[in-house]
Amino acid sequence: MSLINLIKSSYGTEDKIFAGHELDRERALESLQVAQDEDVGYAEFIEMHRQFLQNENCSEKHISEQLERVNDLGLYFRLD
Repeated sequence: MSLINLIKSSYGTEDKIFAGHELDRERALESLQVAQDEDVGYAEFIEMHRQFLQNENCSEKHISEQLERVNDLGLYFRLD
């Protein structure tokens, strides 16, 4: 799966919450791995998330909240 598709699928379909469910978390972790493999930098990775959420017509408040979640490494792990 492409990086952008992994990013999209790491959000809830209806609520656009990042890594809110187990499958979302798995795809979020996979997106980090693919970003690393493709030499995508941090700023570009975050911008891809921002662009996805903007394209989904999310509010700036929601985007900010979700980008905080993207930065929370704990959300990428199944345990803890």
